Amino acid sequence: MKLEVSRRDLLLAGTGAAAGIALSPVPWKALDDLSIWTQRPPTPTPRPAGPLAFRFTSCTLCPAACGLKARSFGPQPVGFSGVPGHPASDGGLCPLGLTAHHLAKHPLRAVAPERVSGGKRETIDRAAASAALSAAIAAAAKDPKRSLLVVDGRPGRSLSRTFRALAAATNGRYAVPGSPSPALDTLAARFDGPLSLGVDLSKARRVVSFGTPVLTDAGTPGLLARLRAEGRRKPKGERLEVVHVGATRTKSAGFADRFVPIAPGTEAALALGLAHVLLDEKLADAAFLAARTTGLAGLEALAARFAPPLVEQKTGVPAGDVVALARDLAASRPAVVLGGDPAEPLSAEADAAIAALNLLLGAPSGPLVARRAAPSEPDGDAKLAAVTALDAVPERSVSLLLLDGTVPEGLVPWARLEKLLADGAVVASFSAFRAGLGEKATLLVPGPAPLEEAVELDGPADAPLATFALAPALLAPPKELVLPEELLREAASAAGFELPAPPAGRAAAIVAAKRGQLFDPSTATTTPVSSLADAAALETAFAAGACWVDDPAPAPAGRFALLSDGEAPRLLESALGAPGPEPARVAALPRTALSAAPSSPLLTKLTRETALFPAPSAAKA
Repeated sequence: MKLEVSRRDLLLAGTGAAAGIALSPVPWKALDDLSIWTQRPPTPTPRPAGPLAFRFTSCTLCPAACGLKARSFGPQPVGFSGVPGHPASDGGLCPLGLTAHHLAKHPLRAVAPERVSGGKRETIDRAAASAALSAAIAAAAKDPKRSLLVVDGRPGRSLSRTFRALAAATNGRYAVPGSPSPALDTLAARFDGPLSLGVDLSKARRVVSFGTPVLTDAGTPGLLARLRAEGRRKPKGERLEVVHVGATRTKSAGFADRFVPIAPGTEAALALGLAHVLLDEKLADAAFLAARTTGLAGLEALAARFAPPLVEQKTGVPAGDVVALARDLAASRPAVVLGGDPAEPLSAEADAAIAALNLLLGAPSGPLVARRAAPSEPDGDAKLAAVTALDAVPERSVSLLLLDGTVPEGLVPWARLEKLLADGAVVASFSAFRAGLGEKATLLVPGPAPLEEAVELDGPADAPLATFALAPALLAPPKELVLPEELLREAASAAGFELPAPPAGRAAAIVAAKRGQLFDPSTATTTPVSSLADAAALETAFAAGACWVDDPAPAPAGRFALLSDGEAPRLLESALGAPGPEPARVAALPRTALSAAPSSPLLTKLTRETALFPAPSAAKA
């Protein structure tokens, strides 16, 4: 019998096969296997070996210096949690800190020195890196029109002292990123004596933020949100509330109790409008103004120009809302006003207006407290360069730019640094990653990744109490890695500059000061530093993850100037000026602007690909 297959039979068979395959699990299983396979690392991740243990250290990714409790198998940490009661973080931890142990194996991690030549990146050995750096140092020291510039993201360390010594020896400059709270610095500068201020949010009932991301990036992670949540158990009149003022509805603005949209660049006008209502309705802290300030008449004359209708015209905030906010601040004291995003600072005039507003509210007698810096070893006979502001460095005057591995591009944008570079300048970065500013370097000398070296950590400059920790390393660095300080000293010596020896360390200075408490993270207890036998005992405690916290500073006796000399005309001109351009903001993980290390690939996948953090929108004032 002859088998005949018609076109109809082929069509039916093909259709049936296609339908059968589609209805079977085969294609979906193949897609699932392909998806899993494409997400695997090039080599399987070895399973941690060893007994389960818990170790303590501090996070080095941003200035918050949060305490870390590491869950480890043998030497390998596999997870982190906060340390309850820690003096620097009070148990808080941000998403970056939770994944700090991922960064040593980050795809952008660099281990060997790299050089960019002719647009191509090539790996070089230690000798070549040292020779290139030595030649650049010698050339910068000889050129009278061009100089060396060091940008240090975390001053106060032993490496910082080496940077400063090299800058002094070569007639170069040493700079650090701007202050995290310029408005507080402006206020402290109005005092008739030396003063440093910190913010104690536990003493506030109202926190007004002029663009400061107080609920996401600024200060201690999660502290203000936790204080606000605890306050919800109190009567409504006693609760802590956050008011965010800004031209952009950021994540922090979305979390705030109230959001006040304003036209870009009109912060000074709104602050003076609030001051107008406080003074006109006699709502300011009269006792504080009489006992602790000078120049009230000058501020009254300036604020009288900014009646609520004019403020509405300039800022877009309805006049009734300006009056209501000023009355609420007066009725809800203690109140504090914070200004500026660390990545996008306000103008000097806006900082001055915010400082005056804090004085009208009596904030220095409440949430704003005097604080002291942690003890440090004396400079002795060492010649060290003073700190220079980046804005004071002339454009196209830098022939060698040394970038510390802790400088975040969010605080020091590359566009700002690029303007300072002369033709043919060498940019040497000590970052452990080919990311951020490390990607811009013509000579990359990678340092240890987070958790691979013991790091000296001063807490945030605007914390109510100074803290210090020597964060112990939890991971061993690669054998071929060269410490930046070693290579820097080697290159400087080859260029003919002998740098002073590293200091003995901060432990001796802290013990000699005989002040403060030592926090033990394993027991959550504190011990007076005065009870320690010597500096060696303190160093042993630091090696186990302990943290030093200062005693409260005595309240200073003196007065604040509500306005500095010649400031009123500048402030008036700025506040009456036209609004500025709309700020350009991009979506980012919390605290990424403050960290020089890239985010963990896991966090990148969870946020960028799923749009959990959409880009903020501009306020329509």
